[in-house]
Amino acid sequence: MRRLLDPGEQLIVTTRRQPRMLVLPAVVFVLLCGGTGFAAGWLSRGRLEQVLPWVPASTRTWLPFVPVALAAWVALAYCARRLLAHRSLVYALTSRRVVCTERGLRGGGREMPLSMIRDVHVRQGVLQGMLRSGTITLASGQAAQLTLTDVPEVRRFRQLILEAIDELPAHGAAGAGPEWGGGAASAGPEWGGGAAPGDAAPWERPWEQRED
Repeated sequence: MRRLLDPGEQLIVTTRRQPRMLVLPAVVFVLLCGGTGFAAGWLSRGRLEQVLPWVPASTRTWLPFVPVALAAWVALAYCARRLLAHRSLVYALTSRRVVCTERGLRGGGREMPLSMIRDVHVRQGVLQGMLRSGTITLASGQAAQLTLTDVPEVRRFRQLILEAIDELPAHGAAGAGPEWGGGAASAGPEWGGGAAPGDAAPWERPWEQRED
């Protein structure tokens, strides 16, 4: 990400989607390993011949590899695909813009300059509220908007966006700050203890200060 920065632009944070999307693939992978081991052992002992006497005995040598091949196909087609999808999407906040970058074969991405942002909207479902994740929608005064789905620690990330907008060189002179639904531009969410988001311990931050 750093190599894509413009001269004078600073990378503030990078993050990925909330990893809850990896829970089901992980469960499937564990079940696949257990089920494949059981099926391969059951077939290698010739149990299938007892159930189906018409099956040739010569199949005992290669039949156990059938569940292994099926499990490998499911692991690659579903589990690995979901993992790559999670790792390929990166959200980045710089001193000038918010970037959504998709790596991999398809590649691509979208971005929105901080100077164009007029509204930062956070939307959370019930499960997202429990996990403190959510969707951030950045809207400009025009029809353009940028949506960041499943952002971890979504309200802290929103506050970082507000602070980055406040620090723009021309922001104070323009006098036309973003609209926060009737509130002050620098208000942000309540933190319960009065501590700023940047005061969080490094191990409590779901984003990275630098690239992997």
